Amino acid sequence: MLCMVLSRLVTFYLILTASVFAFAENRITVAAAANLSAVAPELAKAFHSSYPQDEAVFTFGSSGSLVTQITYGAPFDVFLSADMSFANKLFQAGLTQKEAEPYAVGKLVLFTAKHLDLADGLRVVTSVQVRQVVNCNPELAPYGLAAKQALERSNLWDEVQSKLVSAQNITQAVQFTLTGADIGFINLSAVFTPALAGFKEGKDWILIDQTLYDPIRQGYVVLKGSQNKQAVIDFDAFLHSSAAHAVFARYGYGTP
Repeated sequence: MLCMVLSRLVTFYLILTASVFAFAENRITVAAAANLSAVAPELAKAFHSSYPQDEAVFTFGSSGSLVTQITYGAPFDVFLSADMSFANKLFQAGLTQKEAEPYAVGKLVLFTAKHLDLADGLRVVTSVQVRQVVNCNPELAPYGLAAKQALERSNLWDEVQSKLVSAQNITQAVQFTLTGADIGFINLSAVFTPALAGFKEGKDWILIDQTLYDPIRQGYVVLKGSQNKQAVIDFDAFLHSSAAHAVFARYGYGTP
C-alpha cells in the first residue's frame, strides 16, 4: 500500500514538474517597437488567454536599434517593428523564417502638455510660442519619419528644423514632451497610457492628417533559431486573430 502511494506521489511530482518545465519552455521573447509599450501588457494577456500554455515577454526600443541588436545576435523569438522596412531588413539578412507580415497600422499625433492653441493644426509648430518640437530620429523610428514627411508635405520642414529635439524612440518623445518641450510628435496609442490620461483630443493633442505621411504599416517577423517553436507558431497565429486585432483597435491602431 505504501509503495503504491509513493508511486502515485512520484508520478504526480513528475507530471507537475513536466508541466512547469513545459510552461517555461513556452515563454517567448518579443522585441517590440517602443510605440507598442502601451498595448503590450494587454496584448500579452490576450495571447495567454488564447494559448494558456504560452507566455510572451516584451523588450522595447526603436525599430532601428532593435534591428541592430538582433543582427548582432540578441536572442529574440519575434520582432514587432513600427514599419515593414525594418522587419524586412532582417528577412533580407537571412535572419527570419519568412518575409515580414503586417499586424497593425499606426497613427501619428501632435501632443502638447503646455495648453497651446491647436486650432491651426500642424502649423502650430511655427508659432513663436513653440521653441522646441520633439520628434523621434527619422532614421531609427518610423513615427519620426512619418512626422518628417508630414512637415515636408506641409512645407514646414525648413521652418521647424531649428526647433527640433531628437528622441531615440516614442517613449522618450513622450517623456521629453511631458517634461519641458513645448510640443512633440508621438503615436496615437500613447494617449491611452496612464501618463497621458488627463489630456484631451483637440485641446492637448490632435491626429495628423494621414494623407501627409506614408501609411505606418507595422510589420513583424519570426526569427530563426528559436527554441520555443510551438509558442512562436501560436504567437504568429495570434497576431492574425480577432482577439489581437481587438486589442490593437482599443489603442487606436488600424487593421492592416
